[in-house]
Amino acid sequence: MFMSMVLAGALTINQGANAMSPRRTTLLVRSMGQDEKTKIKKEELPEPIQKKLSGDGFKGWVVVTAYKLGGGDYQVELKKGDTTQVLKFDKDGNVK
Repeated sequence: MFMSMVLAGALTINQGANAMSPRRTTLLVRSMGQDEKTKIKKEELPEPIQKKLSGDGFKGWVVVTAYKLGGGDYQVELKKGDTTQVLKFDKDGNVK
């Protein structure tokens, strides 16, 4: 019985140490980095996104601002008359 208590205590201490492991800290830093965005010129958008925005589906829409996001995606603010929309694209031009 004494050995069971010692073993249970050791497992509890070990689990507590894992809660502060560097792996969890690294994951936290990575998820924070994905929220970053950098303003870019519309000419700096990848060719597939530029192609999509110049197609019939976006006729009359003007790029107001463009951002490169930390996760590798792009955010584009478009305006047509009084209407504004914000879209997120992957590097291949797919709307997310």
